[in-house]
Parts: sequence; structure tokens; C-alpha cells
Amino acid sequence: MFFKSLGIVAERPLPELLTYLFLLFILYSFGGWIVECIWTLITKRRLENRGFLFGPICPIYGVGSLLCVLFLAPLNLSWPATFFTMVILCDVIEYVTSVVLEKIYHVRWWDYTTGSLLHLNGRISLETSIGFGVGGIAILHLVQPIFTNFLAYFSPLTLLIVAIILAIIFIADIIFSTIAIANVTNRMTGGTIDLTAEIKKFSINYYKKASRLSRKIARSAFSQVEKAQKKAKRRVQNTFGPKDSSDK
Repeated sequence: MFFKSLGIVAERPLPELLTYLFLLFILYSFGGWIVECIWTLITKRRLENRGFLFGPICPIYGVGSLLCVLFLAPLNLSWPATFFTMVILCDVIEYVTSVVLEKIYHVRWWDYTTGSLLHLNGRISLETSIGFGVGGIAILHLVQPIFTNFLAYFSPLTLLIVAIILAIIFIADIIFSTIAIANVTNRMTGGTIDLTAEIKKFSINYYKKASRLSRKIARSAFSQVEKAQKKAKRRVQNTFGPKDSSDK
């Protein structure tokens, strides 16, 4: 059956299958974020919070890995065939994603023009392509069995609850990241440079400034309320005056 490569039974209800696939997407996206951080640490000698979103997740890796598991695992390809198929598949995904993000936000999210032996318009490179091929082999023969055994420890209800929570966080991250990026990218110039880290910093600062503004507004509002209360108290005292001791 189609889903046997995933370690699940196809006769299971659709919600369970979707839950399983979504959790795999999250796991692979998180793994991709770790790979990106390690890569930048090696190549740039510094840690960067890579990716489009605020959270520790790179959805492009989740999509590529899921496609690998869903469509390549059932074919039982040889290691060389898996390698070259993953190179082509992931290069297409990476190139298209780069173009789409640049068209939307008018900045280059990653660029391989400098520091790469061979690249295509700075959007895909020889080094990353080799990494995708090796990663595809690792996913099918090492990582996917580990993830399958890991998820098998939990009941379908537990997985569903976890998936719902993660989905809410994921959607919220997409919304807040998109809002922040839309507000900061119009201040940045495009070009053939990798602006991922810079965009992330600007996006985080955007919400920090918004938070400071909210606190400032709140403090101002409380101050106005206190002034109004004091003013009202003085009016009451002026109107009725202090209590006369003879009234006691």
C-alpha cells in the first residue's frame, strides 16, 4: 500500500493519516532548521536563526522530506537513484521558493553567489545539491524509520492533540512573521545578498518596538486615569468641603 513506506496502515481514518503527515512535516522542518544553523556556523563562524518563520523551523525542508518519503520510498530506488532524484527534486523546490519569496518581498532570502563552487543564479548551488542527495538517502534509510518508531510510542489521540497545538502555533507564527516581514522588507533593498538573518533581526525588532509602544501607551493611559481620579477627588472635596467636627 502507498502508506506502508510511512510505517502506517492505509486503512486508518483520514484524520490519523493527516495528523501523522503533519507531525512528520514538523519534525523534518525542525531538523532542517538545525541543519541550517550548523551550516551557517561552519561557513560563517556564527549562529543564525535561519528560516522564514520566528520559530525553530524551516518548512522548505519539511516539504522536501515529505515528498521524498511519500513518492520515493515506495519506489525502492537504489542509493544512486535516490541521490540524483533528491538532488533534482530539492533543487527545483529551492529555486522556485527563492523566486517566489523574492517576488513577494523584493529581497533575496539566500544567495550562493559567493562562497560556492558552482551555482545557478545564486539560488541553488553544487554544495547544497550534494547535501540534498545525501540527505535524501539518510531520510529514507535512517531518519524515517527513527521517526516512525518514535511516533508509534504515542496513541492516535495524543498525536492528534499535539498536532492541533503545533498547528495553532505554526499558523500563528506564519501570521506574525508575515506581518513583521511585510513591514520591514519595504525598508530594505534587494540584490544578490543573503538577507535571511537581517530580515529575521528586523522582524524581531519590529515586535519589540511594538511591545514598547504598547507599554508606553498603557503607562500613558494609567497616568491619565490617575490624574482624572485625583481631579475628581479634588472636585468632590471642593464641593462638599471637609466634614465639620460638630456633625459627629
